[in-house]
Amino acid sequence: MIEIELTIARNLVTRTLLEQKDIPCLCRISGPNFELSFIEPLPPGHGKVTDWSAKRIDERTPAYGGGKYSHNCFGKVTLLEIEEGKYKIVDLTFFNHDVGWCTIIINGEYGPIGSFWDEEE
Repeated sequence: MIEIELTIARNLVTRTLLEQKDIPCLCRISGPNFELSFIEPLPPGHGKVTDWSAKRIDERTPAYGGGKYSHNCFGKVTLLEIEEGKYKIVDLTFFNHDVGWCTIIINGEYGPIGSFWDEEE
């Protein structure tokens, strides 16, 4: 199960936000770190994703070449609270500027492997 430990204010606004599907977010992967953030105009929030696989993510969305982050993109996430501050990632998509929306997680499991470019024969 892919989870996130999320730091976000606990109030009525964030409670209703976190009950929504496809919440806009910013996703950044750098080495062993996978961070997911909510930015304005949403209430600010930041979390670290746990129990994830870089290989499985790379199979579902192209990584960027060079730079600090292998993935630095907008995304959409649906969460399910497990306990205070800890959520299961139910659905997650990344937006890749070369290929568009890439499904990473569907119903708590990794989605289908992507087919981004024609393979050379």
